[in-house]
Parts: sequence; structure tokens; C-alpha cells
Amino acid sequence: MVTTLRSILAMEPLRGAKPEILAGHDHLDRPVRWVHVAEVGDLHDLLAGHEVVLTTGLPLTGSGADPERFIRQLAASNSCGLVVELNPLLPAIPLSVVAAAERHHLPVVALHSSVRFVAVTETVHRLIIGEHYAGLEFAQRTHEVFTALSVDSADTATIVEQVSALIDTPVVLEDIGHRAVAVARRGLSVEHLLDAWEERSRHTPSPEAAGPSGPDEWLVCPVGLRGAPWGRLVAPQRSNDPKRDAMALQRAAQALQISRLVERDRAGMHTQAQESLLLELVDGRMRDEQEAAARARALGIGLARRYVPVVVLFEGPVTEDQIARQHRARGHLDIVSGAMTQVRVQGMVGGLVADGVGILLPLSSQPDEDRSLAELAKALHSSTPGSLVVGVGRPADSLVTAAAHLRSTVNVAQAARALPPSSLPYFRSTDVRLRGLLAQLHDDERVLAFMESELAPILALGSDPDSDLLRLLRAFVDLRGNKAAVAQAVGISRPALYGRLAKLERVLSVDLDDAESLLSLSVALLVQDSRTASRSLRSM
Repeated sequence: MVTTLRSILAMEPLRGAKPEILAGHDHLDRPVRWVHVAEVGDLHDLLAGHEVVLTTGLPLTGSGADPERFIRQLAASNSCGLVVELNPLLPAIPLSVVAAAERHHLPVVALHSSVRFVAVTETVHRLIIGEHYAGLEFAQRTHEVFTALSVDSADTATIVEQVSALIDTPVVLEDIGHRAVAVARRGLSVEHLLDAWEERSRHTPSPEAAGPSGPDEWLVCPVGLRGAPWGRLVAPQRSNDPKRDAMALQRAAQALQISRLVERDRAGMHTQAQESLLLELVDGRMRDEQEAAARARALGIGLARRYVPVVVLFEGPVTEDQIARQHRARGHLDIVSGAMTQVRVQGMVGGLVADGVGILLPLSSQPDEDRSLAELAKALHSSTPGSLVVGVGRPADSLVTAAAHLRSTVNVAQAARALPPSSLPYFRSTDVRLRGLLAQLHDDERVLAFMESELAPILALGSDPDSDLLRLLRAFVDLRGNKAAVAQAVGISRPALYGRLAKLERVLSVDLDDAESLLSLSVALLVQDSRTASRSLRSM
């Protein structure tokens, strides 16, 4: 608990001195660093800031006293308050002093009974020093907890639970689109904690560093690399010690980023060697075709006239447990290797993305390619019915070039996974369209940031009646700006439509007649629709 003037006045011996607050009623909760006794009028070199000053009134009544100057000095030094013991020489605080204190937002307290100032300073300083040591102990405990979590490659849920336990308040980890991805409820029901979460979170800005934010003074800490956060840690309750709790959230954010960067464990020497070569090729760290071919031959991978990049994405429940993820990745590699053995095709295999395996297939001809892909896809689907999708990229006549195509092949497979069910055994880029691509990219931080930048002014309206602007925008985009059709679709007259469109342009700060603006808004709406559909599927 932070020491404040309010808490000091509630302590003995000040409580027994009948304190009366005369000014600064709304400024009693600032943290107090020290208590200082002053009986001189010039405090210029005596105060360092955040002190409560105790006096018997000499600076207000003594020879040459300048009460208003004394108040200005206290305010300029960022003092937390002035406590005056009334006595026969000063039976009441002058009204001019009270008025000056109010102007400077300085609390002034009158004590109607005498008190030993030394007892006050001993009591308060003992408490402040105790809080200082408690803060050091908390910092040390926080350091030990998150160091251990980082060393153990703790999963997201564990990190969020640990920081919630440290600061004894609920904590939510959300992504850049304000969706709660991990929750430590700390005794609250999830329904209560996350009620209208996205709308409430949008009204809480993101500070550059951890600290209180928004109308409810939630503690917020960005998570991710500096300037490119991928989420936020949010403690959606007002903190009794914001500085201490913000420090804990910052350490948790660092642990989450480390966890995100940890590489998955590799299984088996041969698989590791294959995967290592594959990733070197994909990342562009190996550009020499002869060296790549020599290493592939050494791993038992035959060479051919053409190489086909293939990506297999697996469905299934997402888990944050590191060990479970490693077992799952191993299982995926085993499934793909087993299917390749079954249909007697060779290839370079490796875990390319989360829940996905990349393959470089050496094939001799186009007919051989079609046959091998069909047989491999059939074997894969037979091993895990309805639980995977196969994407095929552009063939190339070299390992280096084919590996460079694997990244775009991931996009093909992810887009195919977002499309309605299909009888196709595998998908090429010509089989997916823009809606499928955006559907699988709706979790990408960059896509979410684009959607937020385009639609945030409308989405922030929430349940406000003006949220009908979103319906108007959808109609305008769907009908390609045909105003007569738009007016009919939303059920308003043409003159009324012009006013509504003008308001829509003001809210979004765009020109709806500009083709590029309309295209950007159309794509943003597709992303928003994909997110809505994704939430609906998860709730089923």
C-alpha cells in the first residue's frame, strides 16, 4: 500500500489531533516520499519533492512571514500537503492561505490538538522505509519468477497466471485486435471479466510503457518488440500500487516475448538435419545450388529436373503448452514422412510454420508431378481424415528457387484452409481467392492493424446509434457506390443518404468517391467479417 496524506491522517498520532482538511480535498492520494518539519519561511533548498510538511505556524504568522509565498514554495516543490498545528498564536488558518492553497491544488490540514511531531515522523518514516524494503523484496521475487519462467520456456497461460498472482488482480492478454487470448481471472467469472471486452478495451489507449490508461485507469503494458507490439497485457482494475504492478507487467511482457521466440525442439538427427537444410534454403542463408544439392544427396534425397514446394497444414485444438506443441509437431512430421513412404516419394521435410510441415518434392516431369501429388494428398487425408489441407506452390528447376517458393505456398495452404469444404485433394494458388486469403490472415498483426486503421472510428462507436454507419458503409461497398441502390438498401431517401454519406466520410476521414479508398475499406470489411466468422465458429 502506498503512503499518502490520506493514510497518514488516519494514523496515530495525527488521528488523535482532530485533523481538519481545509484545502485540496481532491489531492490527498499522491504518494508521500517523506515527512518534513519546517518552521522557517524559506524552503527553497530544504525540499526535494513529495514531502508532507509539518509546522506550528511560524512561517504563516512569524516576523516577516509571507504566507502566500510559503504556499507557492510548497506547490513549486511538488509537496503533498501542509499540516499546521493550531495554537494560541495561530488559532485558525487565514482564509488567504486556504484560498492560495486551493489555487495551487495543495492540501492544507489544521490540527485542533497538539501532537508530538517526532512521533509523527517516526511513525510515517518507519512505514515508508518498510514499504521501500517491501518494494525491493517484490522486485526480487518478480525477477526470480520470470527468470525461471523464461528458462523453462513457460507457455503463455502460465506467464499470465503468474503475473496475476504477483499483483493479486485479474490479467488479460489480448492481441492487437483486442481479443482476449489468455485470461487469469483471479476469482472473477470469465463472463464478468470479459463482458463487452473488445468495446471496453478500445476505450483504453495503449501507453508507450506500462502504466495506468483510460477512464478506469486500467494498467496496460504493450507486448512485443519496441514499436511493433503484437498484443497487450491488461489488468482491468485500478491498482493500489501502479508503479509496482506496472513493473511486474513489464517483466511478464518480456517473458511472453521470449516464449514467442523460442524455437521448437527438434526430433531426431536425420529430421533435424533435413529441417536445418530446408530452413537455410527458405530463409535465403544458402544460395549456392551445388552446395544445396550436395547436402541433399548426403541426406539421401535424390535430385531431379524439377522441385515442387508443398505445405501441409494440420487442424486441431491450439495448445499453449510447450511440451504438447513439441509432441504435436513431431507427430505431424511422422504423419507426413509416413505418407511419403507409403506412396514411395522422396523429399526434404521440415516444420516450416506452427502446425504445418514443408516439403520439397524432387520430381521428373509434369505427369509424374500430378500423379505423385494426388497419391501423396490421398495418403495424407487417409491418415487424418478432414484434419489437414495441402497447398502446392510453383515448381522450379533448382532447390534454391523451389525453397524460395515455400513461403508463398504457406499462404496458399492457409487460404485454402479458410475456404468452404472442397473435394480437391490439394490446392494451388489458382484455387484460392481474395476472401480465402484474408480469412486465413485475419490473425496477422499487420492485417489487424490495417483493419483497425481503416474501421476504428466506426467500430469505436459500439452500441451508439451512429453505429448504423457500419451498415451504410457495407451497403456502399457491396453496391460499388451506386447511391440509388444504396438508398434503397438502407431504407432512406436520396437527400438523406447524401447527408449520411458526408457524415461517414467525416468519421472515416476518407473520400468515398476515391477508388483506392473504397478498395481499402472493402478489404478491411472482409477482414472484419472473417474475424466475426472465426469467433462464431469458436463458440459453436
